[in-house]
Amino acid sequence: MAERKEAEVAWAEGLLPEQRVAASHMDGNARLLAGPGTGKTYALKARVAFLVVNQNIEPKTVVALTFTRAAAGELRSRVEKALEGQVADRPRIMTLHAFALRALMKNTELLESLPRPLRIADDWEERNIIQEDLKGITGRKVKDVRKELQAMSADWDTLRAEDEGENPLKADAKFVGAWQQHRRLYGYTLRSELVYQLKRALEQRDDLDMGAPISHLLVDEYQDLNACDLSTIARIAENGKTSIYAAGDDDQSIYGFRHANPEGIRRFNKQHPPCTDLSLATCMRCDQAIMDLSRFVANLDTHRLEKPWGARTNAGIGEVKLIRFASGEEEAQGVASLCKYLLTEKKYKPDDILILIRSDGKGAFSKPLAEQMTLADVPFNLNIDSHSPLDSKSGRVALSMIRVAVDPNDSLALRTLLEVRTNGIGKKAVDGIVAEATAGNLRFAQALRKRAVSDGGLKKELTKLDAILDEVKAVVSDAKTVLTPEQVKESLATIATILEVAGVTDLDEANAHMLAVAEAGDADSFASLLSSLSLASFTDQERADGAVNLLTMHKAKGLSARAVIVMAAEDEYLPGRQQSIDEEADERRLLYVSLTRAKENLFITYAQKRTGSQQHTGRDSGKIKRTLTRYLRNAPIHATPASAFFETLGA
Repeated sequence: MAERKEAEVAWAEGLLPEQRVAASHMDGNARLLAGPGTGKTYALKARVAFLVVNQNIEPKTVVALTFTRAAAGELRSRVEKALEGQVADRPRIMTLHAFALRALMKNTELLESLPRPLRIADDWEERNIIQEDLKGITGRKVKDVRKELQAMSADWDTLRAEDEGENPLKADAKFVGAWQQHRRLYGYTLRSELVYQLKRALEQRDDLDMGAPISHLLVDEYQDLNACDLSTIARIAENGKTSIYAAGDDDQSIYGFRHANPEGIRRFNKQHPPCTDLSLATCMRCDQAIMDLSRFVANLDTHRLEKPWGARTNAGIGEVKLIRFASGEEEAQGVASLCKYLLTEKKYKPDDILILIRSDGKGAFSKPLAEQMTLADVPFNLNIDSHSPLDSKSGRVALSMIRVAVDPNDSLALRTLLEVRTNGIGKKAVDGIVAEATAGNLRFAQALRKRAVSDGGLKKELTKLDAILDEVKAVVSDAKTVLTPEQVKESLATIATILEVAGVTDLDEANAHMLAVAEAGDADSFASLLSSLSLASFTDQERADGAVNLLTMHKAKGLSARAVIVMAAEDEYLPGRQQSIDEEADERRLLYVSLTRAKENLFITYAQKRTGSQQHTGRDSGKIKRTLTRYLRNAPIHATPASAFFETLGA
């Protein structure tokens, strides 16, 4: 009994009073507004522990959904530690997309609209096969294909539709038809359509198996959900027995390109009454000067929710500097010098410094900065792309081999192997397979093997592949067999050895990535590992240890550093080409999120002119002149010429 009493109290250990109130809410639906650095994840962890240990809620009926895999992994790890030794079962903690995938897999026999088996296309396959093919089929540009797919993932709806009087997205029947034909050919489901498909299934059927009934549904980063996501959440909880706990901050809604909108969290209390408003007000991250500038940028939005947000009692004054450079070249050199100063004079570690940039097309900003960092002898890591180690040629071959070993008819994986391996098979041969598949109503894999009977080149390649696959299949065995983390590691090492003998080398990074994804996603079989790999997305941060990291502003969400340098804070990039009311607001919030990554030092840089490759970036591409972003022009901060700034440093 004493142990139980201690556990009931332990959930609140280390919490601020406001966090304790938020975590222990028990009166129906709630909206938790939590500004940057206020300990939202800490409060969510405590809430799960409170429900399970203090309130004796059955763990399996508690579900926590996050926006990113990294956030799910962090929350799951904290909850595991908090519940260790207290209960046998565990709450379900995963991304919304992973939740949708599990629900769809559980009901595949009822959902005839989805290709079987349920195979999720990963980022590489979507970029290099699906989008490129749809570009050719529809005659559209890749960016337009991408927009259509994003509109579909939102179910062609926006949160502003009712305000505008009509749905602004509208489904394009011709595009939908082309996409449906392509997915039948390859048998895939897009990651971005998982929630959309679950929403449609919930609308069209009342006999779906959703697993254990949900008593408490916690949704993190609620402001990042689009209309389709929000509707799905509402349908999951429409039985009236599920309490929704929506945590987030409308000021940090930055995924407008997938039609997320802060109106979702702003309207939550009206759409899910009765609702209790909760808030976390104490920022444990930023020093005062950083908070002051960040608050100014946030308040430029006249529609934002008013919420308390103040510095901790022991917060420092902090340092905020707006530095003006004459050119982009001088900016790169200046940022490298600033990093060197922080490392040598202020004794910061490389990990203490984070550099953020809006975008970096063709390395226009990262390449000159990397050169200057090398000259300044500053350890430096670029994390601009959404590419993973599995996007290398060897990584792609390894992953596709495992996929085909699990499912010999995996058409996307076989198409990938034909394209990335050195085999003399070109586009003409692939187009021939596609034509035969289309004419015979076959999957690509079936048409490939049929055509290989009379095509010597294809027959030779398949013979080589089958010889390797026989060995890989022996390792994979039953894809659903439960494996320990050590067994997963050993299996991946064995497969790497098999592939190395076949001429596929340099697999260390790819294997390390697959193992990390397995551990973070709690994948305990090859089947679950492949699902986790497909769900890994652009929103996941990968910050290298022992280096100053350069990331895009979107990737920095959820991160923090003692010193943050926001580069190219110019109107041509923020808001840049995004000029509609909603798009511009999204860019303003993106700047706000970037500023609030800083703990002690915030440096914002901009250049008055950009030449070379930088001249052809941003709005008004081709023009040399650049201007400070509109979000800082009237801010309570004054621009300092770079020369004067570095004089104060003695650099």
